[in-house]
Amino acid sequence: MSGVHLPGFGTGVMNGVWDHPLNFDPASPTNPIPSTRAEFLALINAAQSSYATYDAGGKAQKSDYTTDSTNLIALLDKYAIYVNKVADGNAVIIVTSGFTAIHSVPATKATIPGQAMDVTVLNGLVSGTLESECETFGTNHHYGCIVCEGNTLPAGLQILPTGILVMPANLTFRIFHNFTNSRKKEFTGLTKGVEYYFYYYVFNTAGVGALSVVVSKMCA
Repeated sequence: MSGVHLPGFGTGVMNGVWDHPLNFDPASPTNPIPSTRAEFLALINAAQSSYATYDAGGKAQKSDYTTDSTNLIALLDKYAIYVNKVADGNAVIIVTSGFTAIHSVPATKATIPGQAMDVTVLNGLVSGTLESECETFGTNHHYGCIVCEGNTLPAGLQILPTGILVMPANLTFRIFHNFTNSRKKEFTGLTKGVEYYFYYYVFNTAGVGALSVVVSKMCA
């Protein structure tokens, strides 16, 4: 989960537990809630603030964000254990808490991946570098990222079902393409002060998913 969405998810869990004392008894001596509401909110605010600084400043500000997001995730893990114990398999209580009830299913034939919805782009530590990532789609998936320099994606660009990228003729700007099994990408040699437009797509044995919504970032 990216830094954009982690604080919102944490807020949902915090409210889901603390707003429903009939399900999650804050006074229980045998199954106490892992933190106070104020402690939870402090970690959410810290992660949100340090991500905003990281997003604006780039890789040099990553350390504080990594610490704050790790602390919030650790608390969320404790809440997940707590909720599982309280719910004892009751999906309604799990959903009330802000978490998602899941169950195991038999292995099925691969289907075409969905659209990447959680794309983030940050300036790298070195000038002229942008780093991006999207959410994970699990094992056996590959991730393509198309980056357009100073322009949005041109009409006529195609991604074939085999994953091959077909560029339109007579392009007047540069396009970068990174296609690997990693959802994290690094693009170097970019032009400072230029806006770059990022598009992700996901590929597996069943085919190619839809392009993500565009996310742009000016290179510093």
